[in-house]
Amino acid sequence: MTVELVPTRYDERELFIENLQAAFRRADGTDKFHSEDLPRFFDRTNAVLLNILADKQFAGGAVLILNYATQRNKLSLFFVNADRRNLGIGLAAWRVIEKLFPTTKVWETSTSWLDKRNLHFYLNKCGFNAVSIYSARHPVQYTDKEIYLALEKIMR
Repeated sequence: MTVELVPTRYDERELFIENLQAAFRRADGTDKFHSEDLPRFFDRTNAVLLNILADKQFAGGAVLILNYATQRNKLSLFFVNADRRNLGIGLAAWRVIEKLFPTTKVWETSTSWLDKRNLHFYLNKCGFNAVSIYSARHPVQYTDKEIYLALEKIMR
């Protein structure tokens, strides 16, 4: 299987948002991300939206926030469509991201501490390390009641 990342075109954003919401839909059927909030987030000058293609078919996406001055870049959103999981697409896509941005000194991301699947992926597969815990008592960017782990991967 060939995995590649290509920039998300402006006219593909609605489909990107639909797939993102489907991938992050909570067990109770509610959306974690509200579609009206995402375009503002995507329009940040340092945001890069990427489609993950597996054998030329849309399989997921990534949103990166790049800091060209410090090279501390953030994997802000990362998803593989539910029907394409467990095929190695996520890890292959992550490796492509690392190759696309070779001057990155540190990658940052975060995930729910309850999501064992994501924790395994980031910690055991991709090489991130847990560096902090965010919760209602230690809020940084999260407003819900979930507890998140801040993760980092030092590249050089």
